[in-house]
Amino acid sequence: MKVFVTVFMCILVVSELRAWDSPCQNPNKRNGYCVNINRCFGLMSVHTKSKRTTSEWRFIQESRCGDGNFVCCAGDTDFDSTYLLPQPYTCGGDTTHIKILGGNETAISEFAWMVLLEFRRFYGSELETPCGGSLLNHRYVVTAAHCLVGSYASPFGTFVSVRLGEHDTRTPEDCLRGICSRGVKSVAIEEFHVHENYVPDSEYWHDIALIRLQNEVEYSPTIRPICLPSTVVGRILHDGDTLTVAGWGRTDNEDGSRGSPTLQKVRVRFVENNICMKKYKSLYMHVNVSKICAGGQSGVDSCTGDSGGPLMSYSKGSWILQGIVSSEYENWIKEKMWT
Repeated sequence: MKVFVTVFMCILVVSELRAWDSPCQNPNKRNGYCVNINRCFGLMSVHTKSKRTTSEWRFIQESRCGDGNFVCCAGDTDFDSTYLLPQPYTCGGDTTHIKILGGNETAISEFAWMVLLEFRRFYGSELETPCGGSLLNHRYVVTAAHCLVGSYASPFGTFVSVRLGEHDTRTPEDCLRGICSRGVKSVAIEEFHVHENYVPDSEYWHDIALIRLQNEVEYSPTIRPICLPSTVVGRILHDGDTLTVAGWGRTDNEDGSRGSPTLQKVRVRFVENNICMKKYKSLYMHVNVSKICAGGQSGVDSCTGDSGGPLMSYSKGSWILQGIVSSEYENWIKEKMWT
């Protein structure tokens, strides 16, 4: 029996020593060594915390590199947002300078991060696209929470996929002024997160949701991510600054029953929150720092079908996601993202 115990212990020691010698890459693509988590101070400190964030828990799970409690130890304790979030000019690139209400049709690939959310009704196979969203990286799309839960979303059936690289929903090949593209793709969803404090059918507080795609998508001229504000340093909004909204929503040329078949854009003016609060106070509408006010010009606005799409600013050669048609929460986005 003593011999057996000795041999067994030797096997464990040899196995652990081999693990120490085994190079690996952690979820942030940094080089490390595969070790027992007890010997990785950083990950062990997170592992023993009384409360871990979802991101921290997933980072430990994605760091596993062998049997049992072995992890890739490289000094990191959470996902690196600089790895998860693309940097200029990968994100937000402006490749063209060429009706949402009062808007204009975009050029093909002008806002290549725009996506359509695809729903399948409980009967039949036809897909509905009642909302838009924005591609953040190879795997994530951000949209409005009311597009996925509540009375607005429920009539459309089950949310199944997102469509990328779209311009004209009527044609399999998009052509505009002699330029054509076949880059449209539908990608199934893996999961989505609605903000924990969002209350369906309320006044749209915390109206944000993050969608994780089942597979990574390759970037192309018609499929690219938009930048988040932290990746473009020095961009501060001032009252009267020009912002842009894009989407396939209803325009003033539609009969009111369906949205525009082509991607539209419209420019609106940023309104500082203290001014916005005063204007809406008499209408009993609540505005706080988590909301962005823009618009105010008659006949120029987002409309039904534009929900979930981006409110964008342009700075230093990149388009920046300043808000969703109803919300802005960069820290929440970063916390929910994982590789």
